[in-house]
Amino acid sequence: METTENDLPDGSQEDMALEPRTPTAEEMLERLHAVNLDDFNMQEITDELKGNNAWLFVLTMPITAILLVVFTLVGTFATGYFILSFIVSAGILFVVGKMIDQYEQKFRYQARLEVMRRIREAETEDGLIPHFKDFLPKKYRHLWQSLKKQNYIYIDQYIAAMTLLQQRLDSDKFIRIWRLKHPETAPDAEEMEEEYTDYQGQQRA
Repeated sequence: METTENDLPDGSQEDMALEPRTPTAEEMLERLHAVNLDDFNMQEITDELKGNNAWLFVLTMPITAILLVVFTLVGTFATGYFILSFIVSAGILFVVGKMIDQYEQKFRYQARLEVMRRIREAETEDGLIPHFKDFLPKKYRHLWQSLKKQNYIYIDQYIAAMTLLQQRLDSDKFIRIWRLKHPETAPDAEEMEEEYTDYQGQQRA
């Protein structure tokens, strides 16, 4: 005896209605190539976060060198001890330099968090790179496994894997394999499903 949709329990009908649609291979490729790798440029994001303070970090080295010379000369003139003045000046500037470096580290950390957030947006809850794992070298296995667990800390590996896929992926081969794994996404299967839906509508009418 054939079971119709009306014979299914209410809970089963709700599960069928809520079941997500499997994207087509073309949609996956479109998502892949829509990712802009420039969005993951950590140095650029760091500079943006620095804002008006960027000049401080750019001029740190030349200013430090100038101050070292000035402080040494002033100390030598005041005390008459060149070596002692140089050591004291270098020590003071070293401490100041470490403070500036720690200040810059804060921006780098914020930039890293921002890149991780952007990777999460690119992957979405459905994932992206894990669906292309068959086309990645084995060295990226830990990456796509981490992405499946929504762990986005491997930024450099992510950029490298995305670059590789965007530039060297055999799209035709991916489409064939995707349709083998998800036959419901093949054009013929979609056409048959539409015809079956129309047939059901006619029967109910």
